[in-house]
Amino acid sequence: MEVELSEILDALCQHAPFEEIADDPQLKGMVSEIEIQYLRAGEWAIAPNTLNEVLFFIRSGAVEVLHKENTLIRRMNEGELFGYASLLRGGKSTQFMRTIEDSLLYRIPAKWFLKLYAENDHFSDFFELDRDVRLRTAVDSQSSDISLMTTPVKSLLRRPPISIHANANIRMAAQTMSEHKVSSLLIIEQGELVGILTDRDLRTRAVAQGLDYDTPVAHIMTRDPLVMDSGDYASEAVLKMMERNIHHLPVMKNDQPIGVISTGDIVQKESHGSVYLISDIFKQTSIEGLQAISRKMTHTFTQLVVADANTQMIGNAMSHIGTAFVKRLLKLAEEKFGPPPVPYCFVALGSQAREEQTISTDQDNALILSDQYDEKIHGDYFESLSQWVCQNLDQCGYTLCSGDIMASNIRWRQPLEQWKANFSEWIQQPKAEALLRLSIFFDLRGVYGDKSLANQLHKHILAQTKQHPAFLTFMARNANQRKPPLGFFRQFVLDGSGKQSRTFNLKERGIAPIIDIVRVHALACGSRKLNTLERLEDIEAAGLLLKGRAKDLALALEMIGMVRIKHQKDQLEAGQVANNHVDPENLSAFEKRHLRDAFDIVSRQQEFLRFRYAGKRN
Repeated sequence: MEVELSEILDALCQHAPFEEIADDPQLKGMVSEIEIQYLRAGEWAIAPNTLNEVLFFIRSGAVEVLHKENTLIRRMNEGELFGYASLLRGGKSTQFMRTIEDSLLYRIPAKWFLKLYAENDHFSDFFELDRDVRLRTAVDSQSSDISLMTTPVKSLLRRPPISIHANANIRMAAQTMSEHKVSSLLIIEQGELVGILTDRDLRTRAVAQGLDYDTPVAHIMTRDPLVMDSGDYASEAVLKMMERNIHHLPVMKNDQPIGVISTGDIVQKESHGSVYLISDIFKQTSIEGLQAISRKMTHTFTQLVVADANTQMIGNAMSHIGTAFVKRLLKLAEEKFGPPPVPYCFVALGSQAREEQTISTDQDNALILSDQYDEKIHGDYFESLSQWVCQNLDQCGYTLCSGDIMASNIRWRQPLEQWKANFSEWIQQPKAEALLRLSIFFDLRGVYGDKSLANQLHKHILAQTKQHPAFLTFMARNANQRKPPLGFFRQFVLDGSGKQSRTFNLKERGIAPIIDIVRVHALACGSRKLNTLERLEDIEAAGLLLKGRAKDLALALEMIGMVRIKHQKDQLEAGQVANNHVDPENLSAFEKRHLRDAFDIVSRQQEFLRFRYAGKRN
């Protein structure tokens, strides 16, 4: 193959759909018939009222797509294709293409386009799927369920649940467990799960106590057992098992038991030891021990990324590790300073509350105190406790918040009634600038202590939002402040300052705008969820978005998140500190193309948000 033709083929195969069919032998014949066309800025590639006979590939330059009366539809640049819609209609074009800068185009004869379209599914799929569906396909191709940290508990179930009635006796229970070779039984009464009986219960509560074997199992079972929902992650099951020192968890679906998972199931499933990180955290008795474990987080994170876990899985896993550190430190703090004088709840804010943390994160937290709290009497205790916990979280890799949004700041360590008053003021008398800093408080999850305090505050927030819908106008305005890094010609817009002058921040310019958009809609529909994808389910159910738009946002979040975590993984492997600043020159053609699609989705949804909540502002 001649050098020039080889270069053309190489250029094509760096971009979809040709990169997916690079091994197709027909491409060599196609390339030999490609014409190269050079057009100056302002010249027509497909002029109005003309038939089109080729598929165009933009080798360099930029082209604008116009509709009737010169209405601009969109702009395209290097690596993109146009003209295919008209070829599928026999050459008739309802759109017209004009260069907006000097451009080099490859003209692929219609016969080759139509031949590949008819014979190669990968090729035809590309043109049949619109941008949003292409993004969905790209996301699906990049993710897979792998580790225990990211596995739904239902996938650990090996058999249907074995159960007996509450009136059955101990002998019958033992015989049933032996017959079915199980280590636990679910106890059912009037069709409802009322308890669980394990082999340990038989040993310690029956045999060791010398109970008559005709004793009903209701006397030795564990009543109202802790349960898991079938969609929960196995990592959540691990946390519950470790905290409560239990070995069996019933799994429920639609309020009915569908099985039981045990520690044996978890050990059998676990492939790379990431779950034991959480186990080790709860075993530590010193800060030095916790620090040593924190240094293993990088390994856990990179393992998950290498194994192609999706961003939702990784966020859940890393958030549960972070929560484990918080809980263990608070336990140690209570041992150091004594039991709390009044009930309190330690709350996570932001990404940890949404269960969307990555490896590069600071701490955002607060303390909700019981209304029994008296500053003069109890203030010193909670100041010491919160200062100690926040400082040691910093020692364990969760850096201090640069904005001082932490429980160690007395402003964010208040009784429940004061918290309610704070939110009432923010919602009833909103100030756009202040809400930019305070939006993180609308992602709030109780992680330790009296969680009813956090639940009461969350109910108050939703009630206030419902009563004062004008507040959403300010939140929507703020959600439009951070724009995706995509210019008018679908070129990436760089940050342009300091060491990061050739990069853009994927968190600030891509992920945060989606979170902001979803948060506003979630508050509008009264969703009690915190995770962004779970909020999107509620938003879609409430009909706040056009059909399919919630899924588009979920896909955009996943695509941007994938690029972010892989970038961080590469930095860690190179011995660098992980951050969110990505140089587009280091991105693959796949990543560039689908990031553009994702950013387009975000931009469109920001526009929709602006009009959806365009109420009057003072």
